[in-house]
Amino acid sequence: MSSAVQTMAFKNEVVSDADIDRYNLPFQKGDGRWWTRDAERDYYLWGGLSGNPAYGTEQEGRFYLYVDGAVYGFILEPGEFSASLKTIPYIVCWEQILRIFPHLISPQKEYQLVTILKEALTEYGLYGEINTWPVETQVKFNF
Repeated sequence: MSSAVQTMAFKNEVVSDADIDRYNLPFQKGDGRWWTRDAERDYYLWGGLSGNPAYGTEQEGRFYLYVDGAVYGFILEPGEFSASLKTIPYIVCWEQILRIFPHLISPQKEYQLVTILKEALTEYGLYGEINTWPVETQVKFNF
């Protein structure tokens, strides 16, 4: 028998009203907002793509990661995503981190946060929700 500790991984789930209060999240209670959460480690991620090239604004990923009692912000440059939601697997690619805030963190802390961010975004997929489309998502990182 192995003595290794099994950890609960990140999961996409609806944020409870109690968690909105507990973490002081900017959500309306009862709205059914989603987050990607690792309840065992008490980490969470929320956010998504913002901007719309059709209206002249560039898209970027804006995410907030809660780790060890603090919230860190990430602005990511999206890479190439699959053209159709019917593509199996649907590819989500993050090109690079444009900014992390607060920016005054040690290289060791940055490495830890980026590692956790990648883990959370892999579960987050395209929308950070449990849904039918895309059926299967593969997340890639170029950083």
